[in-house]
Amino acid sequence: MSEQKRKNSLSRRDFLRLSAGGLGAAAFAGSVGKFDPLLKPFAQGEVTGKVEIWGYNGTIDHFIAAKDMLEKKYPGLQIVTQQWQYDQAHANVLNALTSGIGVPDLANFDVDYVGSFGPGMSDLTEQFKPYVDQFVPIAVNLATYQGKLVGLPQDNEPMGFAYRKDIFDKYGITEDDLETWAGFVEAGKKLWKDSGNKIKMISMDAPGSQMPVVGEPHQIHEVFLHEAGYPGVFFNKADDKVIIDEPNAIAAIKVFKTICDPDVSFTLQDKNTSLAAYKAGLVATNICPAWWQFGLQQNIPDQAGLWRVMRLPALEKGGKRAAFQIPTVTGIPQKAANPKAAFAVLLDAQLTKEAQQRFYDNIHILPTHKEVVAKLNDTPIPYFGGEKVYGLLDEVLKDIPEVYFGRGWPEARAILATGMEPIIRGEVSVEDGLHAAAEEMRSKLNKG
Repeated sequence: MSEQKRKNSLSRRDFLRLSAGGLGAAAFAGSVGKFDPLLKPFAQGEVTGKVEIWGYNGTIDHFIAAKDMLEKKYPGLQIVTQQWQYDQAHANVLNALTSGIGVPDLANFDVDYVGSFGPGMSDLTEQFKPYVDQFVPIAVNLATYQGKLVGLPQDNEPMGFAYRKDIFDKYGITEDDLETWAGFVEAGKKLWKDSGNKIKMISMDAPGSQMPVVGEPHQIHEVFLHEAGYPGVFFNKADDKVIIDEPNAIAAIKVFKTICDPDVSFTLQDKNTSLAAYKAGLVATNICPAWWQFGLQQNIPDQAGLWRVMRLPALEKGGKRAAFQIPTVTGIPQKAANPKAAFAVLLDAQLTKEAQQRFYDNIHILPTHKEVVAKLNDTPIPYFGGEKVYGLLDEVLKDIPEVYFGRGWPEARAILATGMEPIIRGEVSVEDGLHAAAEEMRSKLNKG
């Protein structure tokens, strides 16, 4: 991706960076010491020495905010933090894990890297066992690679489907009409015609089918693969085989191709053009990750109250209507110099109920602690007309049995995103396009 495109996108990673200013020491001060009674506190003298924490911009601010108070709580503890832009941060962690030089005590990373980072990370399964029942299961399972829990959960990313209620009401479209993607296409063609060829159902950014407003790296076509039963998208669970050119995957992307109809979607848009169409009320729907309202509030504040959220359409009637995005986890490298203190800092700053509530209050990303999630389920969201969106998304979570990420997942994603462009343009068939992308993955990643 070009640097200019990266600057123009608003992704979850960008939102974390932009929102990080809200996580200050003052916000942390009021709740340090209020340790969740279900989490075993550490004794004085157990937590000491330097704990070095690495991450990308915006994702370790809860540790930075906790620094002064934790150092006061644990005499002798010294917290040191390092953060970089997204790609550089992940490259630095991987280099440290591979070389064994300058290894941090805690590493914060997106879960699509667990397959690459897993061999160098500690298995936290036993350490986390006393606390695991307090957290949404999928938020823990997705950080498990080949039976090894390599990171502990920070946030949660179920997906729904957002729509402009005022537009639907005006043109006689209902949620029931969008039970399937075929219904979505039919409703989209009706909307285009009835609006005098002005309003389309969705807009997709280039490259591939990126979600507008949210921006890179969220990909629309991955939703169709999730719904087809590919929770690892590109690879099988054993992580030894590329699977995106299997018959069921091809069938799912053929359904995706139907929504690229020019009467239904703006496709291959520049991000700014796509956002302008949403601002002008020329697009009626979008895929909705759990934090999407805050992306909307930053970009389209004047549409507050007009949007609603429903489940995703299904590939076919009665099919799965659930998908997942990419959250962040924090792990302890095997060669960490101070793993015991690192685990204490991780529990206190990220995983207590109070820490998870602070995380939501300041960053507005859905947390993973069951009690905090349950509280949010009953919270009306003003941007969505007072709808209790998190209650719906919690139900979506229950329909996602597992998500897994294999070695080379980010590289595979980039290959398919590029490979989707000729498919969307009609330059190649779905079969040929997916097979070409799969062969490139097999060659570059050395997977069957």
